[in-house]
Amino acid sequence: MVEFYEMSDDENVPFRCEVELSLMDDAPLEEKPWLLWFFVKSDEPQGEHFSAFRDDLEKTLHSELDTVFAGVIIKDGWVEFYFYARDSKRFENITTEVMARHGGFTYDRGASRDTKYEMYLERLYPDGYASLRIQNRHTIESLVEAGDDLKLEREVEHYFFFQTKSAMERSVAFLSAHGFVLKESVKDDESDYAYGAVLTKTEAITPEVVEETTALLYDTSLQEHGHYEGWSTVLA
Repeated sequence: MVEFYEMSDDENVPFRCEVELSLMDDAPLEEKPWLLWFFVKSDEPQGEHFSAFRDDLEKTLHSELDTVFAGVIIKDGWVEFYFYARDSKRFENITTEVMARHGGFTYDRGASRDTKYEMYLERLYPDGYASLRIQNRHTIESLVEAGDDLKLEREVEHYFFFQTKSAMERSVAFLSAHGFVLKESVKDDESDYAYGAVLTKTEAITPEVVEETTALLYDTSLQEHGHYEGWSTVLA
C-alpha cells in the first residue's frame, strides 16, 4: 500500500514523500540489493502529462527489470523515484526508452548497491512524526466524509502508554498545564508499557490545531520513553 506524508527537512524545506509501506514486511530483500534512482524535474508532478510518464516508468521498470517500488520524494521542483532490483543492467537503456516516449523532462539517474535498504528504511519509511501525520490525516478525512464541522469544539481523547507509573504521572502533570484532563488510567501487567492514560481536551480538530496538539503530545510521551497512540472524538 502506497501512503504519503508531508514534512520539512532540516533546512525547513517542505517535501512530500510517497512510500510503499508493505515493503517494510520484507526489507531488505537479499535478491534485490540494487537501488535504482531516477530524478525528474517537474513543476506539475500531479499533472496529466507527468502522471502518464510516471505510470509508464513504474510499469516498464517492473515488467523489464522486476523492480520493487520503494517510494518517491517530491522536493524543490524535482520528483525522485526509488526502486530496488536484482541488478542495474539495462536500467539506463530502459529509462532512455521511457523518456523518448514522453520527452520534455530534465532528468538524472543512477544506481548503487544498498543491501541494507538504508534509503528505504532511513529516508522513505515514515518516522514517528510522519506516521502521526498520516494517522491524523486519515482520522480527519473520515470525520469530514461523515459530515463533521472541524471548526466546532468538542472533547477529544488522547491515548498514552508508559513503562513506569512515575513516567505516566510526570507526563499527566505536565500536560495538565496545557489544558489536558486525565479521564482514565489503566494498567496491563502483561505489557512492557503497562501504564496507560486517557487524557481529554476540548478544542476544534482543524488540521492546524490537530498538528500542534499531537506534536506536543508526541514530544511529551517521547521524553518519558512512552508511546502516544493517537486520538479519537465524536462527530460535531
